Amino acid sequence: MNFAPFVFLMIVLVLYIFTPHIEGVEADGPTEALINSICIENEDYGFCNKIIHEKLKTPTATIKELTSLIIYTTMAHASDTYIFIDNILRKWPGPKETSGLKTCHAVYNRETNSFLEIRFLFSKGEYELMDEAILSTAKILEECRGDFLIPPYKEPLLEKKRVMRILITMSAVSGHMVKNEKASLISSVVTAQFFNI
Repeated sequence: MNFAPFVFLMIVLVLYIFTPHIEGVEADGPTEALINSICIENEDYGFCNKIIHEKLKTPTATIKELTSLIIYTTMAHASDTYIFIDNILRKWPGPKETSGLKTCHAVYNRETNSFLEIRFLFSKGEYELMDEAILSTAKILEECRGDFLIPPYKEPLLEKKRVMRILITMSAVSGHMVKNEKASLISSVVTAQFFNI
């Protein structure tokens, strides 16, 4: 009797049971209102809302907790993109793409370091400096063009840059709310300052 299919099925079942599944947490009314205030200022409301709900650990969160979550997510995305570009540079940098990739590589390194500093400022309650640092990251991001083709990808950095821009906007809006101790904003108070959306 061949037990291989049975053993394989049991391994798959055990892995499925013990693998964490990403499920969004249903936020309570006040938390949902805060999320809405952050995401309404964004170029992609649905994506912003989805990101926060995926990262949310509890149904209730303050604006400071949401801001911390957003800053950490932004830093992680910048770091992941830096590593992604680093891997591309190692595998197939043609002479045409090398210059652009190196520029983007440096940009995402600066973004990662900036968001490390932003996390530190946030943790120390230095909200004015944090707000200024977040706004500067939008200018840094614009230095990465990202519209070049790198096989097997089709313009791989355009989507990563779009996500980074959304995350920076989320950080700016929530950071502005923390700095001003307001739980909501009135129409593009922050985003008009640094993005041509």
